[in-house]
Amino acid sequence: MNKGEGKSLKALSAVTFFNYAARGFTFPFISLYLLHVGFTGTQIGIVLSASAALRLVVPPLLNTFADQTGRHRQLFYGLVIGNSLATVGLVILTFSQWVLGAVVVVRDSLDTPSTSLLSQLTITRLEQQGCDIYGRLRAWGSFGWAVTTMISGAIFAVGGYFLLFVMASVMNIISLIFAPSLPKQTTDETLEKQKTDDKHSLKRPVGFYILMLSWFLFFIGMSSIGGFMYPFFQQELGATNAMIGILASVGALAEIPSMVVIDRMLKRINIRTTLMLGMFGMASIWTVFTFLEGAFLLIPLMIIRGTFYTFQNVASTLLVSRISHPRNAATNQALSQVTVPALAQLISAPIAGYIFDLYGPRVLLRLVAVMAIFAILILISFRRTMAATPTESHTAI
Repeated sequence: MNKGEGKSLKALSAVTFFNYAARGFTFPFISLYLLHVGFTGTQIGIVLSASAALRLVVPPLLNTFADQTGRHRQLFYGLVIGNSLATVGLVILTFSQWVLGAVVVVRDSLDTPSTSLLSQLTITRLEQQGCDIYGRLRAWGSFGWAVTTMISGAIFAVGGYFLLFVMASVMNIISLIFAPSLPKQTTDETLEKQKTDDKHSLKRPVGFYILMLSWFLFFIGMSSIGGFMYPFFQQELGATNAMIGILASVGALAEIPSMVVIDRMLKRINIRTTLMLGMFGMASIWTVFTFLEGAFLLIPLMIIRGTFYTFQNVASTLLVSRISHPRNAATNQALSQVTVPALAQLISAPIAGYIFDLYGPRVLLRLVAVMAIFAILILISFRRTMAATPTESHTAI
């Protein structure tokens, strides 16, 4: 590795760190903030559903345009800037629940798509440099998340939700300083050469659609957990806002060791097996949460969760990249990380909010754990089909 490549990798680490640091100031606290300003669980579910509806349409269209024009890095800039403005809007536009709900919808429709695009651009840059270290770079994201969630309690004590969300916007803007290290597009091919490519190679393999079906069922659980896990910790188990920040931080720190070693691990263990292991581990943790009567076991459970989250997150991202043609890799990542989760959220969020209000979070977590098991069974049933790839350069999975 020459000096220029080393500098590029440091910049990639920085943009990943600050991108996830921004999310650490917001993700654990959005639902708590909405409850704080008077939203019910059902209303939060409706907001999440509306957010999902928008993500069904906008990100795929934007990524398809970027795939066709090669303007992926420009799209990343736009998503991050829009996210920053919307995050500040959360604490400024509070005069109406309708307006505030709309701001949440806009912010959510920009947040995950930017992270999805960052993942694919990072993978592309690593492929250009011949560095198989995505897990180690992604660990910087977990570290950024851990740092900001760890200090979030102190920041909340000083300036409440206002300061938390303003700091998130600042982290996002700082990430753009290092964004020039990202490639301009997700493939080295010129657009002229792309136009002459064999169109057959761009067809998505059947395994991709099977993966998306499984991912849909799994994200029924992930979206419910994302919206209601921390309120469950606070309302049922007695966790304070400061402890919520610590729990989120511990969970992220626990991801780092497994992310450091997962690149080597994937050379020995099949990516699909790693993905299923991660999904099963997450479902198991969700189930264990429902048997707790206090917050004293949350820290060790979040540590265990961090390892399983790494398995499912890194494995799914790499799997989508490797079964995709470079020309539609960004769109496929958006489908996997944004559109399919959004569809799952659109359908399940109002139901999850209703179950949360009427039957409590324990019932909700057990139901979504069952959905995750069905998702794993689909992957097991179509294991061989999942190995099919559209191009010879992407056959080694």
